[in-house]
Amino acid sequence: MAAAWRITVLLFYALTSELLKRSLSSTVSPSPAAAAEAQALLRWKSSLLPPNSTSSSSSSPLSSWLPGAAGSVCTSWAGVTCADGENGRITGVALQGAGLAGTLEALNLAVFPALTALNLSGNRLAGAIPTTISKLTSLVSLDLSSNRLTGGIPAALGTLPALRVLVLRNNSLGGAIPASLGRLHALERLDLRATRLASRLPPEMGGMASLRFFDLSVNELSGQLPSSFAGMRKMREFSLSRNQLSGAIPPDIFSSWPDLTLLYLHYNSFTGSIPLELEKAKKLQLLSLFSNNLTGVIPAQIGGMASLQMLHLGQNCLTGPIPSSVGNLAHLVILVLSFNGLTGTIPAEIGYLTALQDLDLNNNRLEGELPETLSLLKDLYDLSLNSNNFTGGVPNFRSSKLTTVQLDGNNFSGGFPLSFCLLTSLEVLDLSSNQLSGQLPTCIWDLQDLVFMDLSSNTLSGDVLASSTNSSLSLESLHLSNNRFSGEFPPVIKNMKMLVVLDLGDNYFSGEIPSWVGSGSPFLRILRLRSNMFSGSSIPLELLQLSHLRFLDLASNNLQGPIPHGLASLTSMGVQPQTEFDIRSGVHHQILNLEADFSYADRVDVSWKTHTYEFQGAIALMTGIDLSGNSIGGEIPTEITNLQGLRFLNLSRNNLSGTIPANVGDLKLLESLDLSWNELSGLIPSGISELTSLSSLNLSNNMLSGEIPTGNQLQTLADPSIYSNNYGLCGFPLSISCPNSSGVQVLDRSNKEIEGVYVYYSIIAGVVCGVWLWFGSLVSIPLWRTSFFCVVDIIYIKLKALWIGSF
Repeated sequence: MAAAWRITVLLFYALTSELLKRSLSSTVSPSPAAAAEAQALLRWKSSLLPPNSTSSSSSSPLSSWLPGAAGSVCTSWAGVTCADGENGRITGVALQGAGLAGTLEALNLAVFPALTALNLSGNRLAGAIPTTISKLTSLVSLDLSSNRLTGGIPAALGTLPALRVLVLRNNSLGGAIPASLGRLHALERLDLRATRLASRLPPEMGGMASLRFFDLSVNELSGQLPSSFAGMRKMREFSLSRNQLSGAIPPDIFSSWPDLTLLYLHYNSFTGSIPLELEKAKKLQLLSLFSNNLTGVIPAQIGGMASLQMLHLGQNCLTGPIPSSVGNLAHLVILVLSFNGLTGTIPAEIGYLTALQDLDLNNNRLEGELPETLSLLKDLYDLSLNSNNFTGGVPNFRSSKLTTVQLDGNNFSGGFPLSFCLLTSLEVLDLSSNQLSGQLPTCIWDLQDLVFMDLSSNTLSGDVLASSTNSSLSLESLHLSNNRFSGEFPPVIKNMKMLVVLDLGDNYFSGEIPSWVGSGSPFLRILRLRSNMFSGSSIPLELLQLSHLRFLDLASNNLQGPIPHGLASLTSMGVQPQTEFDIRSGVHHQILNLEADFSYADRVDVSWKTHTYEFQGAIALMTGIDLSGNSIGGEIPTEITNLQGLRFLNLSRNNLSGTIPANVGDLKLLESLDLSWNELSGLIPSGISELTSLSSLNLSNNMLSGEIPTGNQLQTLADPSIYSNNYGLCGFPLSISCPNSSGVQVLDRSNKEIEGVYVYYSIIAGVVCGVWLWFGSLVSIPLWRTSFFCVVDIIYIKLKALWIGSF
């Protein structure tokens, strides 16, 4: 019993002692150093701007930073970590994406000698990086990325001996790279991407022997890539893309960086040839040298880079053939050699690249037939062989993953490849500008994912027949122009509910334009049907339902009747386009964890300022109407002046009558106006001088009269042929002057002059008739004839006698 009591007393004493100890410890003041750190953070917090309206102050991490709670800094202050429990020194501050706004000027960095990690990324901090950063002698990681910092990179950063990570990307620092960074021998990661640096690369940076990651892309760096960088022997990922670097690529970097996996030097001005030493980079996976000025051939040694997954050499000045050794790159996924001067044929060994997903050889001088081994590439997503000199038939492609096929601008011949009908994932198909012939197979309309198809400028013929499935299609852009298609307007288009661009121009289609075009394709913006044999009304009333329509070209058909009223319904023509064409211009995929955009260009031929141009990409801004070369009659409806987004209007070579709309000056954006070869009469409206953008005008071969308006842009249009064959016009630039400023007075004077001409000719005609009447009487009446000749004889005898007497 006594023993149990003793145990109870001992336990009570121990518990009481522990409680007392904890109570005393809670009242112990923090060390002066810890208090100074807390005070420094609170002082900095007070200098920051208040949170913006989109975030409440209570949600800010700094809301937990309260004065008088210095002893709880390490346990209750958000984003703050310490080394040794509650009263230890601060070793880390992490406030990324906390909405902080202000500067670092009020932050006394000198009181944080134990700080190893500082992360203030993704805020709105401005101003310069303080030079007191050099006081953080224990700092291992510094991340100030994605702020608004300016003032350059302080040279003091080069004095931090323990620094391993330096990330300042996405700021506006500017200035030069301090050479002192070369003393950061422990640095493993340097990220200065998009910091507006404008200098040369200091050779001293080659002293960063521990560096593994280097990204100074998207700056304004110039000069050469120093050969001393070969000293970065642990380099794995190196990027200097999107700068202004020049000179040769140092070959030593390939032999000195055995662990290199990524090399991005694209969008610079590097010259010379591709170093042969690149084959020594056995671990290199991603190599991008595109958009430089590299010359010479693609070295055969490239086939020795067994780990290579991406090879991008596009947009250089490379020549010669594609080396067959590329067939050794078994892991290659992306091969881009576009926009060079490569010649020869595609090596058959390219079919060994069974992992290939993107093959882009466009805009070279490659020739010959495509190798059948291309059919072995069953993982292919993108195939771009356009703008070369390939011949022969199009081989069968068997990759069910193909989304983009661009073979345009070659000399492919034969019929339309039926194998395309089996490519069920196809989204983009461009076979334009080849020599394909025959009829278009109906199975092509079974491709439900197809959004863009361009078959223009071939010799395809026959009717465009609908598929038997008659299902809705995803097509947004369809180009069939400049072929030999015939028959009625293709009924399959009725199933294209998402159609935005339709070009059927330069074919032999006939019949009327069906009314369902206006309702069946409500998103249509570009409609080009010129140079066919369509007949019927000038503009079918149903087309006025196309509120998105910006470009209407019905020229050179057999359309008749008047231009319908209600043009104001084309509301997209009534406003100025604010942005580029927002139709899809590519398909998107992820390849090798990279964002891959396979783009295509919507292009439309436009008769613009008396010439035909191919508008590509900017067709959004090309708003206009062309009804020329038809048999359209009646007057020009005044509603046409409500279409104030028009940049061109061509109504020439029709049978239009009446006057030019008085409010034509409301078309402020109009650059080209052609009303020639019609039967227009009356005065030219003075408002035409208000067309300040007008650079092409043709009003010739009409019946216009009066004084030609002057002023503004009209003064630059000095070619008299603009107004030729309008016999009632006068004034600049014609040589016919107007004596009065009033067009009505000039017209009255012209009428009087015409009347005078009539009187003059009437008098002449009367004299001639009188003379003939007199001589006719002499001939027909004998007595008159005898008397006349007797008088002539007497006059002759008297004249002769006078002449003899004079001697």
